[in-house]
Amino acid sequence: MTVAPSRSVRFVGRALTFAERAFMLIALLSLISMVLSVSADAIGRYAFRAPFSGNYEFTSFFAMVALTFMGMPGTYASGGHIRLTIFTPFLDRIPGRLSERINVIFGIVAFGLLAWATGQEAIHKFAVLETTLGAVQFPMYWSYVWVPLGAGLLCLRLLYELVHPQSRASVEVPA
Repeated sequence: MTVAPSRSVRFVGRALTFAERAFMLIALLSLISMVLSVSADAIGRYAFRAPFSGNYEFTSFFAMVALTFMGMPGTYASGGHIRLTIFTPFLDRIPGRLSERINVIFGIVAFGLLAWATGQEAIHKFAVLETTLGAVQFPMYWSYVWVPLGAGLLCLRLLYELVHPQSRASVEVPA
């Protein structure tokens, strides 16, 4: 017998999905900006012998970090991560989805520690207003926000799945 989720549980699930989609939009905008800046740098470097100043810093410190960590929660929620399913038939026999919940607990601990540690570092970088050295001084403190935000939202999704496990059969891609 399946019990329908309560109104508050559905609200939390929708709020998480909304946040994950917003984060994914930031990740996609980061990817587009990275492609455009690398293209502008290549065109400037080889066509006009004038490279795009600060492209390396922008790509490595801002765009790649935002792409990776802002896309992580939505990728997990949609089942986009690589999964090892060789033991799934055996583990599905364990009642209460215990093996999935244990994996989720490990993820909560790992990404919770990551979010906490990088959040502390981000607060410190904002306090000192760190910038890069060089011709173009980028405000480095903004590059530190992506990791705790992405890891924190992933922790929230994992906490939600700990209490309300999702069926992974609907999101797994057959090999």
